[in-house]
Amino acid sequence: MKKFEELLANFSSEKKIRIGVVCANDKVTIQSVFNEKVRAFLDPVLIGEAATIITLLGELGETATVVEAASEEECAAIGVQMVKNREIDFLMKGHIQTRTFLKAVVNKEDGIAKSGLLSHVALNEIPAYHKLLLTTDGGMVLAPSKEEKKILIDHGVQVMNKIGIAKPKVGLLAAAENVNPKVASTIEAEELMKEIQAETPDKCFIDGPISLDLSLSPVVAELKHYNSPVAGDADIVVGPDITTMNVLGKSLTILAGAKMAGIIMGAAVPIVMTSRGSTEEEKAYSILVAMYCSKED
Repeated sequence: MKKFEELLANFSSEKKIRIGVVCANDKVTIQSVFNEKVRAFLDPVLIGEAATIITLLGELGETATVVEAASEEECAAIGVQMVKNREIDFLMKGHIQTRTFLKAVVNKEDGIAKSGLLSHVALNEIPAYHKLLLTTDGGMVLAPSKEEKKILIDHGVQVMNKIGIAKPKVGLLAAAENVNPKVASTIEAEELMKEIQAETPDKCFIDGPISLDLSLSPVVAELKHYNSPVAGDADIVVGPDITTMNVLGKSLTILAGAKMAGIIMGAAVPIVMTSRGSTEEEKAYSILVAMYCSKED
């Protein structure tokens, strides 16, 4: 699939999907939940200052389940507990500090962290690319170790599996496709590739180190006579650090006209945690990806 609209057209669910919005005291957040693209599939649970939320719902002409909470900490705690009680299918961060929100998610006693690492995955619709591309991690993990990169890959593969890609193609990004003893990330990429090929060969196609142009351009792959199932056809690209992937993600949206949907993986449920600068459309598409990932197999 090349476009989010195709992803939307292919989505189906026999029951409404319950989205829990933590600190839903924000008009833009509520509007994204009731966006025409996703509203038909959702059963919203809005957590926060009930009077404010009810007023906003009235202004929008909408109705939803409202759960009263007096503070950001209480909002986050209620959202996490509702996940544990299986009362909601995924979470969305509303008008709340990220630190406060994530503190409740990763709490060792009462939290819902699952894989040992929360990671950010971004699904991108890029005009110049022939299919949706997943990039990770440009938002959560600063400098992932080799073992953490395995988790990043796992999370990316899980998302691609959920949207219908059975064996995605993963590129471990570097400045070039050759191992350079002076560049640790290239050595690590080759080690990762060999380990994953040996340990879980059916999970994904994987190549690394590989440059971005080789990952995404069949023309460049042909010019370089580079033979790999990933070359020119990557579904997922994994970067060496947060700076690389953050710059790549913003370059795609700002310079290449891409649309992005981002979610947090690694908790008991997917988490929509978009930035303050995200458009309503970006929030809606992020909700769409979380809808896919929250469905049981």
